[in-house]
Amino acid sequence: MNYNLKKRLGLAALSLIMFIVTLDTTITNIALPTITNAFNSNLDTSNWVSTVYVLVLSALMIPAAKIGDQLGRKKIIIFGLCLFGIGSLLCSLSGSIIMLIAARALQGIGGAIATPILVPLCVSLVGRKQANAAVGRIGAVAAFAAAVGPCVGGLIIEYWSWRGIFIINVPITVLTVILIGACFKESYDSTISKNIDYFGIVLLSTTLFLLTFVLLKGYDYGWLSTRIIFMAISALVLFIVFILIDLRKKYPLIEFSLFRDITFTSSMVIYFACGFTIVCSSVVFNFFLENILGYTALHAGFIIMFSSLMVMVAMPLGNKLGQSSNFRWPLMTGTILMALGALLLTQLAYNMSLFQMIFAMCVLGLGFGLGSLSLISAVQYIPEEKAGIASGMVNAARQIGTCLGIALLVGLLNNNISEAVNTTKNSALAEIATANLAEHVKTISSQEISKAFKYNGTGKSTSTIDKDKIVDAARQTSNLPQPKKSTDLYKLYVSEKQIDGGLDKVTIGTSKLQNNLTKAAVGSQQLYSGTTSLSSSLQKISKLAASQSQTTSESYGISEIVDGSKKVTTGTQQLSEDLIKLNEGTLAINDGSKKIKDKHGELTNGIALIAQKRELNQVLRHIKRQKNTELTAAFNKTFLVSFIFLVLFIPISYWTDKSKIDHKTTGVSYD
Repeated sequence: MNYNLKKRLGLAALSLIMFIVTLDTTITNIALPTITNAFNSNLDTSNWVSTVYVLVLSALMIPAAKIGDQLGRKKIIIFGLCLFGIGSLLCSLSGSIIMLIAARALQGIGGAIATPILVPLCVSLVGRKQANAAVGRIGAVAAFAAAVGPCVGGLIIEYWSWRGIFIINVPITVLTVILIGACFKESYDSTISKNIDYFGIVLLSTTLFLLTFVLLKGYDYGWLSTRIIFMAISALVLFIVFILIDLRKKYPLIEFSLFRDITFTSSMVIYFACGFTIVCSSVVFNFFLENILGYTALHAGFIIMFSSLMVMVAMPLGNKLGQSSNFRWPLMTGTILMALGALLLTQLAYNMSLFQMIFAMCVLGLGFGLGSLSLISAVQYIPEEKAGIASGMVNAARQIGTCLGIALLVGLLNNNISEAVNTTKNSALAEIATANLAEHVKTISSQEISKAFKYNGTGKSTSTIDKDKIVDAARQTSNLPQPKKSTDLYKLYVSEKQIDGGLDKVTIGTSKLQNNLTKAAVGSQQLYSGTTSLSSSLQKISKLAASQSQTTSESYGISEIVDGSKKVTTGTQQLSEDLIKLNEGTLAINDGSKKIKDKHGELTNGIALIAQKRELNQVLRHIKRQKNTELTAAFNKTFLVSFIFLVLFIPISYWTDKSKIDHKTTGVSYD
């Protein structure tokens, strides 16, 4: 195999290794809800799928780099790749959440072994002069992989399975093992002892493990909990013991002499800041998109992907500029852009446009891409034989930066969201209490709001509002309040009430008339009976008078009286019949007015129900707006802290490179 082909294939292998190891630090974040459901687990347990990988990476990178320098980088990286591939395969075949976590730990061990050896292998492959450009490509791949993780994870989960995010590593690992074996020669750090410092490795690894654990799990267990305080104190004590012992050794585990080079130290700090920055987009912003805006993992991944695209643009351009002059200005620009991207994210709003979100991701991606050039600037003045341990220290700094970002930003975000949820709940309950609603509606609404506004640290409430219960309560017509005076429905409601009052008067009047007519009918019946009796008596008198031969005038008078009494009887009978008919009509009027009153009562209740529905909808909309405002403000406060934090690194970025004159006239001893 000719040299050029070997160089290209070797760089491709190193880039692929950096890609899959870095990708797996962020790709699982988006898969956690799916994994939790797949194993019927809880979020606290499934979080360890991501946590254990970062824990092992952070704890073992520096020791792995040292062992590679001592025993041979080629054989150690192949060993690490084999562990990573086996771990990935076991992850994809996991039948339980515990097996998955254990497999992720094995995967992390492999990644921790392989990652810090990439830079010294790159230097040995292309030579010192071309090393910066080659390391720049590998760094670009690392930055791209970290940023693109959520998008790739979203695609795989959407169109395949969560197991796919681990399966894809297996063939890539096999390919890279073959390429490493074919393209690289064995290399060592010839200036150090071959004796492995097992005690130092245990001390340092334990220190880094405890520190990372405290940063990742401090919020979950409580920063003042006995466990976290004990681990923090233990990490500090072990680190002090490690330094005191290591400084006295002829061949220390950590090359403290590297810190004399200000470009190395400053670049390592900036790479630490890059690790912090990636949390802003891949964790916190992704959290906002999925859990607040309700985007799917795929949709959220596509928005975040724009930061990845900018990384692909920024790193090659920044690397060329750094090679032609120096890396100071690209790194200063990158640090400023990272801070500016965080500042743009402080303007998040629930109705924020897609363009604004993409623009913020682009700025953050440009800054992250340029800032990741610190991986190159950190080792550009380091002797070739020290590139391994230097790379391990720089990569470990980035992992710790990511852990700090998770600890600070996610912990702060959870606290801010918890406060926002409580504020919204209290305000909502107060608004429900003063709203123009029936008491039973207030009771049901308050109960549902209290259940829904419970934050469990996942970005979602433990339950949702049961709107059907509230709707059913709002449909009941008992104890309905009248509409507010300021509304149009109030006038209509009052008019209907006035009509109801008039109908009441009609009902009362017809009832009185009915009673009077009933009395009149009774009187007419009595009159009819009396006139009938009178007429009968007069007829008897008339017959008696005729039999006693009364005078004609007397007989005529009696006949007139009889005829008159008959007419009175007939008139009385007619009056009685008319009064009965009138009474029946009055009854019909009374029944009709009652029916009209009942219908008007339904109409009045309908108006009150409409008014209550309007009031309830208005209150619920206001509660939703306030919830969105409060939750968005929680994210804005979190990004403001990240902005302030990143601003502190801008002055440090000035020292990430030397002028060409300084480099020629000054030097640093690494003995």
